[in-house]
Amino acid sequence: MYQQDLPVYLENPKLKKSDYLYLPLIKITPKSITPNHLSLIRMLLALPIILLIFLHFFKVAGAFFLVAAILDGLDGALARYRNQETKLGAIIDPTADKAVNFLVWIGFLFYIKNDIYLGSILTIIIIDSCLFAVAVFKFFIKDIFPKLEKSSHYFEELGMPQMIHEIDVSRTGANKWGKTKMVLQIIVISALLLFDPATSIKLHTAYTFLPEQLTLLHLSFPLLVACIVFGLLSLYGHIQVISFGKQSSNENSAQLKLPGM
Repeated sequence: MYQQDLPVYLENPKLKKSDYLYLPLIKITPKSITPNHLSLIRMLLALPIILLIFLHFFKVAGAFFLVAAILDGLDGALARYRNQETKLGAIIDPTADKAVNFLVWIGFLFYIKNDIYLGSILTIIIIDSCLFAVAVFKFFIKDIFPKLEKSSHYFEELGMPQMIHEIDVSRTGANKWGKTKMVLQIIVISALLLFDPATSIKLHTAYTFLPEQLTLLHLSFPLLVACIVFGLLSLYGHIQVISFGKQSSNENSAQLKLPGM
């Protein structure tokens, strides 16, 4: 159906295979709408979602969350397809992810009255907060500080450049563990919103071989545990690409000149 776009897809090395799935939506997205606009819409959707959760309109909140999830994939695909990737987008995109998921999990804290689930959700919130903090730190070291250093002497007055120069970030952006965690979170959150876990349809009704008390809430718990595991792996991966003790280029050049002096 979209054969005319296939050559563009193959010629652009930035495009991912999954981006091809969003071509129908990309085609109907006006040129005036940029990927950053979609990310901002996702951030704004976090407010009605948590409000709907508090008002117990869970299915409507689930529908809004699914829209946010679709926009999550669409903004990246649109950016790569139209060559509109920007530094600002690199900040807004993960921020929108964390804002939506963080507020939804907060809503669940008042929604699910179960100590085991509350502990799991609190753990996910803490892990997501740590992931966001590490991502901001990496982005600052890799992209922001070099520009600030050139345009301001404020850091030199504080004596900070030497300390920051010793930090090296080999890679920014999401890793495979984080992407897996995000997919699992979308599945869990969508299921728990679209089907009230407190009074969920018991699967025993349709599948008599299952225990009568096995509901959607029970089935979602292993996925919550998986979110925690992949979240920890993602956090470890982000920390692993940060190294300390790197020598600045000035120090390296000075050391190279010492033998000849």
